[in-house]
Amino acid sequence: MNFSLRFPAVLLVIVCTIVTGCSHFDEKPEENDPDSAPFAGYEVEHRTAPPLPGDLQVPATVAEAAWVWEGPETSRLLAVHATPSGAVLELDNGVIGLDTLSGETAWSFLLPEVSGDDVGTDAAVSPDGTVAAFTAGRALVLLDTATGEELLRSDRDGTGTGSFSIDGAGLVHSTGLLTAQAGPELRVTLTSWEEGTTAWENTLPACSDSQQAVISSGVVTARQAAVVFECPGESSTVVGLDLDDGEEMWRFREGRDYHGGGAVFPPASSEDLGFGAVGDLLVLQNISHERGTVVINAEAGRVVADALPSTPENALLRVLPDGYLAAISAGAEEGPVTYEFREFDGTVRNRLETTTDVARGHVNNFLVLDEALLKLRMVEEGEEQDMAVFDWESGEEYRVTVPVGVDTTEILSVAQVDQEVGPSTFRAVPGAVLLREYPASAVPRLAGFR
Repeated sequence: MNFSLRFPAVLLVIVCTIVTGCSHFDEKPEENDPDSAPFAGYEVEHRTAPPLPGDLQVPATVAEAAWVWEGPETSRLLAVHATPSGAVLELDNGVIGLDTLSGETAWSFLLPEVSGDDVGTDAAVSPDGTVAAFTAGRALVLLDTATGEELLRSDRDGTGTGSFSIDGAGLVHSTGLLTAQAGPELRVTLTSWEEGTTAWENTLPACSDSQQAVISSGVVTARQAAVVFECPGESSTVVGLDLDDGEEMWRFREGRDYHGGGAVFPPASSEDLGFGAVGDLLVLQNISHERGTVVINAEAGRVVADALPSTPENALLRVLPDGYLAAISAGAEEGPVTYEFREFDGTVRNRLETTTDVARGHVNNFLVLDEALLKLRMVEEGEEQDMAVFDWESGEEYRVTVPVGVDTTEILSVAQVDQEVGPSTFRAVPGAVLLREYPASAVPRLAGFR
């Protein structure tokens, strides 16, 4: 998930120790001192738990629906984030640690009287999945994703127009918080969680003739950060930084080092999705989330591809850490479709052919696993919702009943469908494959498959 920065360049933090051997389970609501900060005036329900098992595997295929999780009434389930022990569920009023074996809530940090629309809430999880940040207004809490233990709380102030202050929980890494300020140069800072001090700060060249740069987005991977900026009258530039010391590793300019245009199917959304991280890859999401024709290897510092094919008959569906998924069709919605998992040079590694009833809505509602391709069928009214499971090796297909409703037929935008049933809401995590119900009901629901 592409998390953008909105924190100031200096963050004062309260140092807390990560607890990995905690054995208590605290359900007692926590009333904040109205005169203290952060989270002053909020009712906080904070539950912690013993560490979840850390040796769970991401399913290579699925055979059944194992459970259905139901969340707090009136909360909205926004996204699913993978962690080493399962998943963190992002709600509009908090975060929940999910036991993916049982489908039960393991731990939670919730503001029960808050709506995200009212105070501006957001969540982010570090690339290694070990820490989660949740914000409400100006308040920040950092949590251990294994136990829900609180690592720190902090308040933050607003930043000026020259700062990287796009809405969001921020560029959160397990070592600290990344912030940036823009002017004729870029100043990027990593503030350490443990020390609450600047781990490093680096000033990078940006615009000539003292022109002011504008930072549009940022992405963090396990070992690198990328900052995207524009100078007046110029195209976008993306710069990669080493997270150990902030040194610039590489930079690429659109139009010179890569080309973001070309044939795109379906047409790009009016929303500028910018770059997103897929493992160590950066994807220019000019189609939808994790769908884009430009791919940069952040670790190697090279453009892997900048013209991946995407047309109605040869649709690019998803960029993966070692290739991409495409769908070949005759352009007819009801016709048969061939799914191909390709390497970035176009070499076909796996191929599957589908029947007409599965092919309907073939560009959405899918998930790629190591041994199988999952495709939610678009069913008629009164027909039981199910999911087709295709074995990559044999090509065989079988069906799994889906115990939650999933109906995206009224959504015309491919990008919007991916937001509702896509990379952050239909995904594989250690212990289970998770699928969010859509449209959402009064009680948020999530199905787990194994």
